[in-house]
This record gives sequence, structure tokens and C-alpha cells, in this order.
Amino acid sequence: MHESLGRVYTSSWGKMKKLVILCVIVLAPLLLITSVAGCQQQQPAATPSLTIMVESNTVEAGSSFVVSGSNFKPHQKAFIELKLRASDYNMVMQVSGEADENDLFYSEAIFIPEDVVPDDYEVEIFTGKNIDNRELIAALPIHIQARLK
Repeated sequence: MHESLGRVYTSSWGKMKKLVILCVIVLAPLLLITSVAGCQQQQPAATPSLTIMVESNTVEAGSSFVVSGSNFKPHQKAFIELKLRASDYNMVMQVSGEADENDLFYSEAIFIPEDVVPDDYEVEIFTGKNIDNRELIAALPIHIQARLK
């Protein structure tokens, strides 16, 4: 009796071994193909970062300077803000525009009134949907000097 039980056990173990080996043979290539296919997926192209610059770091009161940028998305809006002090009042200059469709370039001239107090200021550049819904992308230093006569 022990012999027949042993054979049944051996016979079942043999079938199970064959089943496990068959599963490994069938599943291993599928796993390999899946992992190789996953590695070959193309990564999304990196978006170039925005480049913002001012024409000059020093501007004379009564003249203007240009703020420009590149690598914008087509029609992406940009907002420029400059807080200035005059002898008897403060002002906030705001200029807005959008990048063109082809060059993805943006440029705006900022006029500095003659009565601005010479000092160091900061030009802030934002992007967003509108003046109330925007995100600061750059703050650039600018020195305004008295007008040379």
C-alpha cells in the first residue's frame, strides 16, 4: 500500500513539476517582451526653459529699455511689472503682450518717466491667463540713473 501511495504522490509531483516548468517557459518570454517594450517607449521631449533678458541693466530716466524673452509657447501671455518711485508719488508700470505663433519670442519696450528717482529697481516678468491669474517667472535687476543733460 505504501508503494501505491508513493507512486500517486510522485506522479502528482511530476505533473506539477511539468506544469510549473511549462508556465515558466510560456510566461518568461512574455515578461521579457513586456519589459523590453516598456523600455523602448519614447520619453516626451524636454520643454526648453524660458529665457528672459533686459536690453541693459542701466537705464536713464526719460528713456526706455527692452524686455525680451524666448522659448514661449505660441500665444503665451507675458506680463511685465515695474514699481517705480518719483519725487512725490509711486507708480506701477504694467505692460502685457503675447508671444507670436512662429518665433515663440516676446519683446516689449518700457518707457521710464523723467521724474523717476534714480535707484535700483526690479523688473518682474509673469506668465498666465491674465493680470490677476499669473505666475512670476523672472525678476531682473535694473538701475535707473538720472538723465544726463
